[in-house]
Amino acid sequence: MLSIIKVAISAATFLFMFFVLFFERKEARRRFVWLLILYLLPGVGIILYILFSGHVFTGTRRMQEVNTTADNITKPIRDLQQRILSENRNHIPNHVIKNFYPLMDMNLQKGNSLLSFADSNSTIYCYGKEFFDDLCSELKKARHSINMEYFIFHSDKIGNRIMDILCQKAKEGIEVKLIYDDFGSIRTRTRFFRKLNNAGGSARPFFQIRLGLPLTLNYRNHRKLTVIDSRIAFIGGINIGDEYENQSKRYKLNWRDTAIRLTGSCVFDMQTTFLTDWYSQDAWIKRTRTLQEAAQYFPVSLITSLTEVSEFEDEEKLLRTVFSRQHIPTQVLTCGPNNAHKANIEDAFIRMIMSAKKNVYIETPYFTPNEEFYNALKIASYTGVNVHIIIPGTWDKFYMKAASFEFAREMCAEGVHFHLYPGFIHSKMITIDRKITSLGSTNIDNRSFSLHYEENIIFYDEKFTGRCESIFERDRKISMHVTKEYFDNKSIIKRAFWSLCKLFSPFM
Repeated sequence: MLSIIKVAISAATFLFMFFVLFFERKEARRRFVWLLILYLLPGVGIILYILFSGHVFTGTRRMQEVNTTADNITKPIRDLQQRILSENRNHIPNHVIKNFYPLMDMNLQKGNSLLSFADSNSTIYCYGKEFFDDLCSELKKARHSINMEYFIFHSDKIGNRIMDILCQKAKEGIEVKLIYDDFGSIRTRTRFFRKLNNAGGSARPFFQIRLGLPLTLNYRNHRKLTVIDSRIAFIGGINIGDEYENQSKRYKLNWRDTAIRLTGSCVFDMQTTFLTDWYSQDAWIKRTRTLQEAAQYFPVSLITSLTEVSEFEDEEKLLRTVFSRQHIPTQVLTCGPNNAHKANIEDAFIRMIMSAKKNVYIETPYFTPNEEFYNALKIASYTGVNVHIIIPGTWDKFYMKAASFEFAREMCAEGVHFHLYPGFIHSKMITIDRKITSLGSTNIDNRSFSLHYEENIIFYDEKFTGRCESIFERDRKISMHVTKEYFDNKSIIKRAFWSLCKLFSPFM
């Protein structure tokens, strides 16, 4: 019997290795690592491949149906925008959009991202305390609905503060919905979230980790989003936890992050993202067979927002409204393993970098880029663009530090400048030529690019980007500029460990 099991495992391992070798479409380094794992860990390697390769599970049928419904609801507006913008490309009253029209058009066509706007009174937060104070203030003012989804929601001081507000608003009759990622919030007990259900609201785990074969373990909702009354939104890198305002007893990292408060039609797009995530979970929705049946799951608040956007029936009104001086043109981008094209945000980042003529500024907590992103930065540097990247000087994950340092060492040789922030910078921000900015939840790593559910906003505005570049410059002034020699001077054992972690970076 034992020999039969060994033969079966060997045969299965051979089949998986054959698949990786001839049918995987990932970059060579990723395929090599999987071959190594399958060879060195017979049987166990197969389980790891099923859980973490990204091929065995890419989303539930319910998720696909709800995503299709949301896309169909917004498709008439996208088609209208595409036609009007294409016909008026030379007359768009915004030279930033003119310069970055191919990016905007790609996001509209391939990323299903409407061209919307944010009001110019948006607030950018660089630290957790000011963010949480304003978030709690707006939550207390909610009159109709509160929709929140976060990768991490701790039951600590700030977590309890926000949960108490949510429970109180639910008792007042406000519709309160909360999505928390079941893996990201693994340290928070279920009974903490049950308090909201008992108060009349609804708290739901995203891809709950179940006993047995947890095929959803690898696919996490990394978004950080709040939408209040369908008119105010908060988005960025800040989760719900004391560490984000440097009050955690566990993390002493001098945490620095970026988030933003927004009003304007872009809130509609973020509301759509939340509702799509909410109604895509199998356990809480009946099977939908038609668009008409599915539409009932998107409440009046969404349809009202849709009506407001669809009023742009002529080119004059669209151009006048979106490109008003009081408005910042935006596009909300989402990505996830369930999308037909998983790399919407990554593609947008690469296009932004390839469009740069003067500078590329990036803040990211992790820097383990895939080959495409790496080459985009390298080519930008080769063509005279100043590429500056701020990464942490203090890290929360030692293996991510090791892999990121090896990538940074190699990129320094390509002319890219790296700066180590005096603490843990968790900000996810990219600015290009003082003209466009991306803010959101996406890190520069494989998980964010292809395995996590992420959301970012691109702002097409010089004044707004100027504010973001000022933040970057402030961070850069207090950071330590490092060169290839800085990394080369580390011990050979450290550099060997960096190289090993870099090899396995596609799975981190």
